[in-house]
This record gives sequence, C-alpha cells and structure tokens, in this order.
Amino acid sequence: MDNFKFKDVEMTFDYRKLAHYDQEYLRTMTFETINDRSVNQDGIPFMDCYPYADNFTMFSSQDEMLNHMADFNSHMDSTASHLLHNKKYWLAWTYSLDDEE
Repeated sequence: MDNFKFKDVEMTFDYRKLAHYDQEYLRTMTFETINDRSVNQDGIPFMDCYPYADNFTMFSSQDEMLNHMADFNSHMDSTASHLLHNKKYWLAWTYSLDDEE
C-alpha cells in the first residue's frame, strides 16, 4: 500500500487520550502490519495476502470489532496489540480476493 496514511485509520475510541508512547506503539503496529513483507512468516507480503485491503479501523474491544466489521460485505482480518496499561487494541481491515471483484 504505497500511499497509506495512519490518519485514514478509523478510530472507535478517543486515541488522543492514550499516553503518547501508546499512541506511538499503535501507529508503529499499524505501519508494520501493512508494510509487512512476510505475513505470518509465510513469505507473502501484506498486499498479496490481503488484496484490495480497505476499511482499516482500530478498536478497544474485540466484540465491538467483530460486530462493526460484520457490516462489510467482504473478508475481514485483524491483529491485536500487546497489553498497553492492561488494555488490548485491535486493528481490523477488509479485503477482497482477486476472483471476487
């Protein structure tokens, strides 16, 4: 994803209220996920594994993520953060397979 910008990630919580270093961690987690050259250590880059990735959204609740992402008519995947002050965050996105366009 050549022109991905973190500001395009939809936040479902007040991201600005997080500690600065937690904001930086989530920003880095997002960029590392999207720019990953080997998703799940299988040698397949993110954009090949998730064609047409879109609707990047960050959640503070796994249930909220599953409910929200179910509204989209496409495949969905996600990744979770480490615990940050005893709280976990999820980055989710939708994608379409080549033959589904």
